[in-house]
Amino acid sequence: MTSASIKQAAWTHGLGVELETPSWSALRQGFYTTVRPSSGSTFGWVHFVIPTPVIVDGNRLRAVTAWIRYAAGSSAKITNFHVYDGEKKIAGFDGLALNANAISNDTRSVPGGPAVLWGTAISLGVQFSGNGPNDYVQFVSAGIDFYN
Repeated sequence: MTSASIKQAAWTHGLGVELETPSWSALRQGFYTTVRPSSGSTFGWVHFVIPTPVIVDGNRLRAVTAWIRYAAGSSAKITNFHVYDGEKKIAGFDGLALNANAISNDTRSVPGGPAVLWGTAISLGVQFSGNGPNDYVQFVSAGIDFYN
């Protein structure tokens, strides 16, 4: 996909993260959201709704690269990174062990750079070892690069 140039990059701030597990906590601060598990649930999903420009200048855009910006405590890791267009999963990366003690980026190519039709989202599976002081993830932002 390097022969084409990026048309749009759409990001959302970590303040907009949605928790699938209602017992988890989310401390929303100006610079990120800190997610912590509950004592009863140490694996769950968090979701980012990405603003999606599906058509620009009469051309349908393609999702090419998905990004997250985060930091995690030593007892937490991101194990799954999924990208959706509406109800269709357009990329899925499982069996990961993403952990960064300082704010870092993780980038994933969307296979085939599919045209987007319905609106995109990034879903992340998060695994905690328990609910101690190092069981947290700080989500700064998430985004997708769109090409013609």
